[in-house]
Amino acid sequence: MIASAGHALPGALSALRLRPMVERDLARATELELASYPADEAATPEGLQYRLRVAPELFYGVYEADALVGFIVSTTAPGDELEEETMSTHSPGGPSICIHSVVVAAKHRRRGIALAMVRAYVDAVVAEARCCAARRMVLLAKAGLLGLYRKAGFEVLGPSKVVHGADQWFDMGLDLTEKRKLDFMQVDAFTSVPLCGNPAAVLFTHRGGDEQWMQAVANENNLAETAFLERRAAAVANENNLAETAFLERREGGGEDSEWDIRWFTPVAEVALCGHATLASAHALWASGRVPGGAAIRFHTRKAGVLRCSSQGPWIQMDFPAQMATSEGLGRAEEFAKALGLKTADVLAIARGPVTTPDWLVEVSTVSFAAMEPDLGAIARVRPLDRGLIVTCAGAGFDLTAEGPPAAKRPRILTCGGSSAKHSAAGSFDFLSRFFAPTVGVPEDPVTGSAHCILTPYWTKKLQRPDGAPLQALQASPRGGLLEVAFHAKEQRVDIRGQAVTVLTGRMEV
Repeated sequence: MIASAGHALPGALSALRLRPMVERDLARATELELASYPADEAATPEGLQYRLRVAPELFYGVYEADALVGFIVSTTAPGDELEEETMSTHSPGGPSICIHSVVVAAKHRRRGIALAMVRAYVDAVVAEARCCAARRMVLLAKAGLLGLYRKAGFEVLGPSKVVHGADQWFDMGLDLTEKRKLDFMQVDAFTSVPLCGNPAAVLFTHRGGDEQWMQAVANENNLAETAFLERRAAAVANENNLAETAFLERREGGGEDSEWDIRWFTPVAEVALCGHATLASAHALWASGRVPGGAAIRFHTRKAGVLRCSSQGPWIQMDFPAQMATSEGLGRAEEFAKALGLKTADVLAIARGPVTTPDWLVEVSTVSFAAMEPDLGAIARVRPLDRGLIVTCAGAGFDLTAEGPPAAKRPRILTCGGSSAKHSAAGSFDFLSRFFAPTVGVPEDPVTGSAHCILTPYWTKKLQRPDGAPLQALQASPRGGLLEVAFHAKEQRVDIRGQAVTVLTGRMEV
């Protein structure tokens, strides 16, 4: 359901919002109805009041500020065809949604409002839980309006049997079952070859705001992260100047960059920041043609500000906020060492990220990094553990040519053609890491872009690299992922570069 603030119509119509009709506006709706239809076709005031009372989820108005400038109203019917009797009453749970009125005030006509309103109305109904049983949307249209409704996705079914006034009407229909199918892609991020890096699902959905549904989908996918994408109108960001809205949604009428909103879910929880699913989302938008290949993308998040992605040949560069870790001393070294199967002396430093990424960072020696045997149960008992545990070591001296266990000593990405020549020898990485988040449903994350918002400033300082200097990073999970990162101290931003590859495309029928 659309929130009470409404959903802005796209482009030049962004000052107009579609939102549920309220009783105080019924008098104005009646005026518009009577001014738009002949007397023998117009709904009566009692008829509109009945429809609002029995089917409020199907009665929407279009508003300019608080002024009603148009509306659409429907009821549900038990059959598949439009008939006088079934159209006159509301049958809750019926398979057919019958549109009765599509009205725009005379002074607002010929601006494309009717088409935009019908499209937005269809999206609202598809997202409405109370309409989930409906399989189709039907309406009556005169010959002169067939083109309008075709553009909104309706098909002409033929001349109507319904007699409604003196003119000939035509039945039109739209398949809601098909509309509910959601395009999705599964993308391996931080790798140039499939089956390495970190897989993320990306959904192009118009289920804005339904957190229970998003969480259920993420649980069904059972991947470390699922990103949700949805079109968004320009006015939402422009008016509020906030990075908060539902899912990932394009902002029409923006500048050179393509503006979207994004949310990420693990199988058990929503997270405030996710790097690999953002990389996967940018790749998916370009690969699917939803954003032109040369256009940069700005992702608006709920808690992490704006994340900009740009394409640089086969690489994607992400501009993320730096997450500065605070040293916690070594007072808990024994606890972390036991959780990692190490000796207390192997722990060199302990720090913790800020509220957006409240991860523990534990630096260990290079030798102990390769030898650690994490105990996920013990990691899950660490308190607090609001998100995850980063284990990291310096890259110098780490032997990438060694064979044999543990799996993290030779990640798949280094053996399947996913690494470049500069990563083929020992000591070719500035630092390595692994990431464990069992309490949010991710035992070990293959590659964690957001963790590098903490790791990059940490290692830039530790290695005494100049501001903006690139660092080569390996997340040494069994799958493995390659990243190039840089910290910009003045701006408090981190550049994260990686590659991505599509492994699955399809449609989700939910």
